[in-house]
Amino acid sequence: MPYLTSTMRSSILSLLGMLSEDLHAYEDCGLHGPVRLEQSKVRVPLPASALRLELGCSVSHRLNLASEIVIGANGAFERGKDYLLFDPERFFSGINGFLRLAPGETLSLGRDDAFQQALLEYPQCVDAQHLCVKLTHDQLSFQRKSLTHTTLIEPIDDQTLTARRIAWRRANIKRLSQVLEAPIELLSPEDALSLLEQAITVMECEPFRLPMRDGRPGAVLQLPDHVTPIFVGDLHACIDNLLVILTQNGFLKSLQDGSGALIILGDAVHPDAPGQEDEMETSMILMDLILRLKVLFPKQIFYLRGNHDSFSEAISKGGVPQGLVWEKALLECRGARYRDAMQRLYDVLPYIALSASFIACHAAAPTMKVSRDDLIHAREHPKLEHQLAHGRIRKPNTPGGYGNGDVKRFRKRFGLASDTPFIVGHTPLSADATYWLNACGIEHHHIVFSAATTQVGVITCADKRLIPLRYPVEPLWRVYNRLFNTKKTHGSQGKCVIPPRRHRLC
Repeated sequence: MPYLTSTMRSSILSLLGMLSEDLHAYEDCGLHGPVRLEQSKVRVPLPASALRLELGCSVSHRLNLASEIVIGANGAFERGKDYLLFDPERFFSGINGFLRLAPGETLSLGRDDAFQQALLEYPQCVDAQHLCVKLTHDQLSFQRKSLTHTTLIEPIDDQTLTARRIAWRRANIKRLSQVLEAPIELLSPEDALSLLEQAITVMECEPFRLPMRDGRPGAVLQLPDHVTPIFVGDLHACIDNLLVILTQNGFLKSLQDGSGALIILGDAVHPDAPGQEDEMETSMILMDLILRLKVLFPKQIFYLRGNHDSFSEAISKGGVPQGLVWEKALLECRGARYRDAMQRLYDVLPYIALSASFIACHAAAPTMKVSRDDLIHAREHPKLEHQLAHGRIRKPNTPGGYGNGDVKRFRKRFGLASDTPFIVGHTPLSADATYWLNACGIEHHHIVFSAATTQVGVITCADKRLIPLRYPVEPLWRVYNRLFNTKKTHGSQGKCVIPPRRHRLC
């Protein structure tokens, strides 16, 4: 056995003492009443009731920590595995964010985190590093980090808060049913063509579209600065994923009152799931839903063209030529007139959306030198079109992709500040990722992906600051349609409703 010096022995004994102290530092607490964290840590066994955290001495600034409420496989509300930390004063009004704590994760709360500071507006009595919260499979643990201020943790009426959250979500689902006035199902060829023609009419004179020299709508949407953007990435026929977004937060309400804009970054069609690449019915249903929303909210719903918004034989996934399969499916299900109308829709779609606070497209900043006028007339430049819809970020396996310099130049072409967020879809970090912030080290460049099987990503704004959010995927398509099956059972019609033509803008 190697010889241990006295210094080494002292170090080992000191380390063992620290470990022993840490093991006994936790106070098991069922939290039957308020607990003020001093030097000890608090461990709360799961399942834990909803908790109120008072960070520092600000009684007026309290946060709730509660298990997420989700819609399970059977369509009933149940507790999820994650916990959400949110401001209860703002959570149920407008578009707001929250902090998510998944099993195995630790949240370090404090004003040092710029995102938290903007989201939760910590007062001065919250220290730079104030509190650590950790979630494991069987407990929540809290450790004080602040040297100057304590934290009060107390249980709150979990049943009342849970009932309020369920009622709020039910109201959002009901709100969507009142907006659409119809189940979400495959339309008849006649109804589908009528809807598509209405959407084309709207897009041919789309609000906020910068015009081309001949007066036709250009490839760029310039949205008002006051509108809150809601970015949805590639959906790839995931109907549930879009329905989750429409029934969460204050998103749908913002579309109704005109304060929000849903910006879908292309590629709503063509399934991503292995073995389902050639199944196109859900793509038709999802496009019908998007077109219906566009006709209902012409100034609030926008769809940018992606690489899969095409009949090209080059569009392939899993060995399936999805562009050709999509065209064949439309011809067989809805006829040649519908197929031709869909091509007209593709030809009029914008490629870029921007305001003073963001710039977005489906895939990439152009690597070629182009002017603002070139970008407005992108449909006249096939190579530019291709880069906007097909390009990839520069990585070892895509050395020809775009980089930081291209992003800077893209912003500059529209006179945007150098820190203006640039949002794209198309290239997720991984198959199950929902967003990728500062992608490849490019500051203020974010990628959002909304077609993952378990989580759906969205990027939006709260208090003028861009925030990424993710929500669990739920069986909402079935839950939503159940509302209309119930109505039909009780004598209502329950048939598909095509939005009236009163929303025409020309």
